[in-house]
Amino acid sequence: MRIWEQGIVATYSLPGYKELILEHYAAFQRPGTEIVVHGVRDDASAAAAQIAGKAVNYAYLHRFHENQIIENVRRAEREGFDVVIIGALQDLGLQIARSVVDIPVIGYGEVSMLTAVMLGSRFSFICINPDMDPIIRYMIRENSLESRAAPNTFMDCGYADLHDAVNGKPQKFLDAFIAASRDAMRTHGVDVLLPGQTIIAEILWREGVRELDGAVVLDPRLPLLRMAEMRHDMRRAGFGISRRGFFWNRPPQELEQGVRDFYATPERFDHG
Repeated sequence: MRIWEQGIVATYSLPGYKELILEHYAAFQRPGTEIVVHGVRDDASAAAAQIAGKAVNYAYLHRFHENQIIENVRRAEREGFDVVIIGALQDLGLQIARSVVDIPVIGYGEVSMLTAVMLGSRFSFICINPDMDPIIRYMIRENSLESRAAPNTFMDCGYADLHDAVNGKPQKFLDAFIAASRDAMRTHGVDVLLPGQTIIAEILWREGVRELDGAVVLDPRLPLLRMAEMRHDMRRAGFGISRRGFFWNRPPQELEQGVRDFYATPERFDHG
């Protein structure tokens, strides 16, 4: 079984992060499973580091990430991968990607929430960047889980502290995570704590944080991996996804090519 993990910019702009993801998966990986991790582009650059965590502030710029992720999902299918995991909290491009490939595509945010509702009564995403709050709330609404979701909780630390934690200095990060989590439990009755920003999950796993004051601290990597395996097995048994309705129906190849050709032809826009 071959799994393509699709990250965004930080996957390769933050030194050591990609390796930590693979080390984490290796703790649960079954023999014969291959996992390959990609960012939105396969090359690291100074520009990538500059835009990491910033494009999320703008819906228009966010769409560039989504479009590239969708194209990468299609590439994964062409190259013979069995499943794609979108390893980004906000599940960028997840719904549309499912409509254009036949291999299973699963998302970090969706799997985290669906697992959370089996482990407790109320969850909260514990995050770094407050600018992500509208996107996360939108994702929760799209999954019809408002009744099980407490407000998102934001830690008193930043991306520099994540960098330090990845590189062996985790204490400020851990202190901020514990303080934010206890506030969510005390204020909103949270009993399942979900790592926002996937890198938070990697640090918590490496530091051995599995629970806090009786609340579950979810490790999303294990359910992601098992969900990928289950969806692969279901597809092999003949169970795919819905192909009815606007969000699920796969467009005919000739129609898609016609639309692509239309928008790739500059003179189409010359005459109003």
